[in-house]
Amino acid sequence: MTEAGWQAWELLTGSIGAIRIGPRGGITGLDLPALLIQAQALGYDQPLLARLLPFAERGMVTGAAKNNEKEG
Repeated sequence: MTEAGWQAWELLTGSIGAIRIGPRGGITGLDLPALLIQAQALGYDQPLLARLLPFAERGMVTGAAKNNEKEG
């Protein structure tokens, strides 16, 4: 994994509060501005993470929706 990949992974796995949860309990997205503020505080590559995190967000939302379909 690349350095930027590790940075994105650390932000996503260490920032449970940045996950947006909908009224029915499903994942609706990430608080991207909050994650980028954390990235800045940690000295991470903000411009690159600003490009990577939306793809991670899309994957999380899609994966959570598929998981909810299996359970429901």
